[in-house]
Amino acid sequence: MVVSIKQLRAGWLALLSLLLMASLLMAPPAFAGGLAMSGSFYRQEFEIPQGTSLNTPDVYVVVFNNSDEEFNIRMTTETPTGVELLLSEKDFPLKAGEQKKVTIGVDVTEAAVPGEYTLKVTAEAYKEGAGIQLLGAAGQTANLTVTGEVASVEVTTVTPGGGPIPALVKLYKQAGSQKFNVGHSETGSIKMKVAPGNYLAEAYVAGKKLADESFGIAADETKKITLEIKTVYFEGFGIVPNYNTETNELAFAEVVYTVNNLLEAFPEAKVVLKVTKGGAPLDETTLATLAPLEKGRVGLNYNYIPGGGWRKASYGFKLELHIGGEPYVTSKEEKLELGGGTTASAGGINWLLIGGIGGGVVILILIVIIFMMRRRRYY
Repeated sequence: MVVSIKQLRAGWLALLSLLLMASLLMAPPAFAGGLAMSGSFYRQEFEIPQGTSLNTPDVYVVVFNNSDEEFNIRMTTETPTGVELLLSEKDFPLKAGEQKKVTIGVDVTEAAVPGEYTLKVTAEAYKEGAGIQLLGAAGQTANLTVTGEVASVEVTTVTPGGGPIPALVKLYKQAGSQKFNVGHSETGSIKMKVAPGNYLAEAYVAGKKLADESFGIAADETKKITLEIKTVYFEGFGIVPNYNTETNELAFAEVVYTVNNLLEAFPEAKVVLKVTKGGAPLDETTLATLAPLEKGRVGLNYNYIPGGGWRKASYGFKLELHIGGEPYVTSKEEKLELGGGTTASAGGINWLLIGGIGGGVVILILIVIIFMMRRRRYY
């Protein structure tokens, strides 16, 4: 089938029109005067008992000025009786091209009647001059369920020795596959009243999640959750097989890893390698002694050869960090499969993924070749 150049151009124009329409549909909602709003408020499903409140920086809206001139923003809210939205900003100027993040808390008093409601927050753009000139508005809504039942939960973070440790603690209400932030603390401790249900507590240090626990809580129940935080852990642990260039047999397995210490220094730490063969313990070797173990990352490696030489078997490798003479943290296990002729296959390499990438490259090249051949035919 021969396609004319005119038909090709018509097809490209139709495709460009569809892409333009899709980009307009996916764009954030913009309103008169260049005002727009985004954020997380509209995704919330608040469930709050009477006489309690929710205040977390993870619930917010962002107000944008997409115009080429400055205007003012007035934030307004719509709530049922006994409920108040707590805004970090209520009235502020917004220069051309600027944006402002406004966090939103929810306060539910004893006067609120249990039931389901809709909350609304609106940003109104205006200018002052010979009177107030309204330029447009943008808003978001969220769902609120006020409950008459209440439970109490306390989450604290501790070291392996049981001492308190500062950390970012987040508490989520779980609903099916979704989770909604209900609590936030940067001190390593959070205590609050919540609605009965299922929850998830998480602890972060230096932006990395180090502990979490899921739990359920019933009406009138008090629950204490303790999250043990290990601030030293392994990163980038892998086993790299190295072969003898003359015999093509496995010479040694290079153990590569990084020790990451997020907080304080320790007088001494040891890295121990534990090796199994066919699932049975084979070897235990101290790879490194770090005296002291400073804060930060330390990249290390070690060339491992079993005492009895390599055999056809499945080898397992695991790292263990000892602090103060006691095991502190372990790594995940890495596998090294040896077949006939001691050919190794490292468990950390995803050959299926590599093959898929290679196949995709081949298909892309074929598409380009076919396109070029057809283009020559038309001309």
